[in-house]
Amino acid sequence: LGVRSQPTDGVSLQAAYFRTRFDNLIASGSIAGGSTPLSQGKALFQGLELAADVRAKSGLFSRLAYTWVPTAEQTTAFRNVANNALVGVQGNRQPYAPKQTLTAAAGYSLGAWHAELEVQHVGKQFSDFANTQNPSADGQRGQISAYSAFNAALNYRIDKALSVFLVTKNLTDKTYIVDRTRGILVGQPRLVQVGLRYGF
Repeated sequence: LGVRSQPTDGVSLQAAYFRTRFDNLIASGSIAGGSTPLSQGKALFQGLELAADVRAKSGLFSRLAYTWVPTAEQTTAFRNVANNALVGVQGNRQPYAPKQTLTAAAGYSLGAWHAELEVQHVGKQFSDFANTQNPSADGQRGQISAYSAFNAALNYRIDKALSVFLVTKNLTDKTYIVDRTRGILVGQPRLVQVGLRYGF
């Protein structure tokens, strides 16, 4: 259920409520941590998605995309797909289902120049069906902490078809955990890309 609005020139807004009930969801938990890697059962997801885009005549612009998932529930205890053994308990939260995710950006366009700064935020999440809170000694089980990463981009348009760009991902070179499915997996380190883009 959603609504879209353009209250004034250069401003667009969107909001949506979703409710998804699975009779048989197949989901993955931690493999390296000794948890069942693949399980199935009934689950319910519901929440809100919000988006906004604002562009001023001066060249300033911003955009926002936010998802809130208060419910990501195993409505039944899940079962191992290999041996049908019970995994986790009824009412637990699904692994890898953060309550909040956010992407926000702001920038400026002037003539041939376009500059933008973006932040991507992912809320804390569980890595297994048991909803283990504290990390194990080897780090292969436990909650994944919330993290934020900053990205930046600079683009110069040479003509209608050709442009040159500079993009930096994870601007602060922050180290953060994104996955424990097969052991600790960290996010992308700082990445700098320079290139040419030609459209035809």
